[in-house]
Amino acid sequence: MNETERRAAIIARLTGGDGEFALRHARVGGVGQPVYEYAPASLREVVAGGGRWGERRALTYEDDHRTWVEHQELVDRFAMLLVDRYGIGKGDRVAVAMRNYPEWIVAFAATVSVGAVCVPLNAWWTGAELAGALADCGARLLVADRERTEAVQLRRRELPALRAVVEVRPGDTVRGDDEWAAVLAGEHRRFDPATVPLEPDDDATILYTSGTSGRPKGAVATHRAHLTTLMNMRVHAQVEAELARARGEDPPPPPERPTMLVTGPLFHVAYLPRVIAAATTGLHLVLMYRWDARRAVELIGREQVDSLTAVPPVARQLLDEIERSGVRLPSLRTLATGGAQSTAALIGRIGSLFGGRTGTATGYGLTETTGAMMMIGSRDYFRRPLSVGRAFPTSQVRVVGPDGADVGTDEVGEAWFRGPNVARGYWNQDPATSTAFTPDGWFRSGDLVRRDAEGFVFIVDRIKDVVIRGGENVYCAEVEERLGDHPGVEDVSVVGVPHPHLGEEVAAVVQVRPGAVVTAEDLRAHAGLHLAPFKVPTRFLIGSDPLPRNAAGKVLKRELRTRMDNLGPAGPAGPLTRSDRS
Repeated sequence: MNETERRAAIIARLTGGDGEFALRHARVGGVGQPVYEYAPASLREVVAGGGRWGERRALTYEDDHRTWVEHQELVDRFAMLLVDRYGIGKGDRVAVAMRNYPEWIVAFAATVSVGAVCVPLNAWWTGAELAGALADCGARLLVADRERTEAVQLRRRELPALRAVVEVRPGDTVRGDDEWAAVLAGEHRRFDPATVPLEPDDDATILYTSGTSGRPKGAVATHRAHLTTLMNMRVHAQVEAELARARGEDPPPPPERPTMLVTGPLFHVAYLPRVIAAATTGLHLVLMYRWDARRAVELIGREQVDSLTAVPPVARQLLDEIERSGVRLPSLRTLATGGAQSTAALIGRIGSLFGGRTGTATGYGLTETTGAMMMIGSRDYFRRPLSVGRAFPTSQVRVVGPDGADVGTDEVGEAWFRGPNVARGYWNQDPATSTAFTPDGWFRSGDLVRRDAEGFVFIVDRIKDVVIRGGENVYCAEVEERLGDHPGVEDVSVVGVPHPHLGEEVAAVVQVRPGAVVTAEDLRAHAGLHLAPFKVPTRFLIGSDPLPRNAAGKVLKRELRTRMDNLGPAGPAGPLTRSDRS
């Protein structure tokens, strides 16, 4: 029995009728779906279970610590405030907008516990963007820190549905209607869950898309959607452990007190599932005021962090700091990547820097899928660093060509997803007019992928980012991977820009590593070793500044195209190349 067959056998046993993760069919959103028979009934059931971890640490924010008992007490008290003081009922929207403070997690847990819909807002948004989302979802309550409170209060007249703003960590002046610590200090009752029955298909969250290609849209996810993601993560871990034992390996036992450093925003779907899962494993979450690689290394050592997930630029910065400082960080067992496509060089670097003792992983999903639809673990990932994994047992995946038919093995097509963790649609948008969600339950991702004979999926590009040069398709991700191999390149993004004769030409915006000197000619020669001539960029913008990225780590390609446009067109005599080092 080969590895693929052994994996299939393990999954069949685990998800069979007597398995720990038994599947059954149910109607979800009017479509038959495989669902987990023994999944929790609601997110309330999950977060309420955190109290059983007692005096173990639940949260650390910089130098402040909170146990699971203390955390659960705050959740219960704020849940009571939501219902009694603010009149929040089942289905009402409660928005959260702040840095990664412990109060974020308390507000989220309390909101879903009372049957309200939590709307985590992008803390990087402007006041206009925050107000736009609050108006769109009709939020009745906002829990926000000082910066976000101030921005929203300036636009309060635009938000008639908003009853109150509860301000977290206000400083010397309270700008909100209420101050978090003050209202909690006066409430010692606990919410009675029996007063608000919950069903798996009740709405739980509205997660807004990044808006990189237009106005953000609110993807509506149910309790079942989040719980399916939770169960999928558990299945993946179990399968990986059993495969390791079948190979004769002896995987180390799980840490007695698992601890994870949170390197990205809690409002993003790459990190929210970890927050939800923490209560099931007693995971200790270590939060930071802002990302700082040197501080991260200190916290990993001090708190004995054993896992973290980081977008590729953050992972590179962390590895740079580990190399610079010379620390070994023996507690770190998993350094996973996510949020954006990684590179072979980065994954190889994780393997070599830690000598194989620290594993890695990644997954692939979108805001509309409430987390990953597939995942890949260390053994496979080190061998296939450009893959994003194989589908979970509940994930249905199609790779669809322009004609709407499924393409063959290793052929490129759009990824379509269906499963109980896919959002039921966009808030305030008629499903009948949606181009992203089909009537039979499929979500069209807009990503171009290919799937090999073993089921591993590889992201090729976003459909909207494919460069069509003289009738030839150029996939930006492929060019970025090759340019990123150059030893002087810290970060790179490739875009298409208009060309008077070819339609589009390939342009690259490059951030060089500190101290490196890189020219456009160097990069063309390097790329030409691996790529067909029509794929090699003809225009470069080279500098030392970081590429513009959103909170999820995705490059803002619209901004890069504007930068290239500002350089002026490439004339018939030849391409225009600019560098801030020339």
